[in-house]
Formats: sequence, C-alpha cells, structure tokens
Amino acid sequence: MNKFLIITILILIVLITIYYAVGFNVDNISALDLKQKINHSKSNIGIIDVRTKKEYDSGHIHGCIWIPLSDLNSNIDKIKLQNFDQIYTVCLSGGRSAKAVNILKKHDIKAVNIRGGMISWNSLK
Repeated sequence: MNKFLIITILILIVLITIYYAVGFNVDNISALDLKQKINHSKSNIGIIDVRTKKEYDSGHIHGCIWIPLSDLNSNIDKIKLQNFDQIYTVCLSGGRSAKAVNILKKHDIKAVNIRGGMISWNSLK
C-alpha cells in the first residue's frame, strides 16, 4: 500500500510539473497564427524572447526584444513603456515563455505564450 501511494504521488508531481512547464496553464498561440497576425495586423505587437543570450544570438524572431527570463521582473517598467497592444513570449520550446506569461500576469500585463517556441517558429521557414 505504501509503495502504491508513493508512486501515485510521484506521478502527480510529474504531471503537475509538465502541466506548468509546457504552458497548459496560460494562453497560447501557435507560431503559424502569430506569423499571420504579424503579417496582417496593424497592432503594436511585442514579442519578448526570454532565452539566454547564446540562444537568442543563434536566431530570433525579427523585431522581438530580448529579456532573459531571469531578468524579466526587473524589466517590467521597460515593457510597460512600450505600450504594446499585444505581447507574446517565446523561448526554445514554450516552457520558459509560459513562465514568463505568469510573471507578466502578476504585474498586470496580459501576454500570450508562443506554443512550441522557436522550434515551432523555425519549422515555418
């Protein structure tokens, strides 16, 4: 009985971790939908890349701003000054950018995660 309980708890912990890491707890947009929105919208769209400098330098979405996830809290005022109509966050696969959406939400900034991150974005090329 104890082994069953321990296994059940471990499985729940893994599932909860996946739930938050993959971004199921935040609003998401597909890379294709975002690309179409960028091409057809006159809105002031902001894309925040929350990857490391090395990842960012290896390729990024044109026009995005780079703010590593670790620096996001200290750049809230900079983001608010941009007066974006819509904000999207991106990382490599969508986990860190989902965390970024939650951080921005705590500061009353509405943001949407790019599902699949740069992997999905690069697959559109």
